Amino acid sequence: MNDGALVLHQRVKKLGRGTLHCREMDLRLAEDGRHVLLSRYVERYGLEHLNECVMRQHRVPLADMIRWMINHGERVEV
Repeated sequence: MNDGALVLHQRVKKLGRGTLHCREMDLRLAEDGRHVLLSRYVERYGLEHLNECVMRQHRVPLADMIRWMINHGERVEV
């Protein structure tokens, strides 16, 4: 799932006997090169109930993200 993506968060948590909850959040450049995609993936599976899988993507223009970083980021001296 994260081919060429920057993985921001990844967690696997055992909820109970035979039940796992997996989460992943990644950031990637869209194919057009002008947008950034933030993907959130959640999967819960276990022996006692049906498996659940949800994936959501948020798309933001790269120029807007850079402007936001400049306006809200902390200036550092190099």
